[in-house]
Amino acid sequence: MPRDLCGKLLQITRGRTTAFFIAFFIAGHAMALLGKLTPVYVGFMGTLGGLVLGHSIKEDVVAAKYGPPPGGPDVDAKT
Repeated sequence: MPRDLCGKLLQITRGRTTAFFIAFFIAGHAMALLGKLTPVYVGFMGTLGGLVLGHSIKEDVVAAKYGPPPGGPDVDAKT
């Protein structure tokens, strides 16, 4: 069951990187609502967001140069 749920989440978000960033985005908003959001968390998330963006750009550049990698989040796990 958890594997099916993760697979569906990855299909909706189109990848692990986006799902990861969305999870931290939701966590930040929950912390803000509870009054626990600190400048350290904001700085951490800004840095992490920059790294995620850089990784995404790198994947796009490599895919443009060499073609898309085989597999990905939509690959059937049974094969």
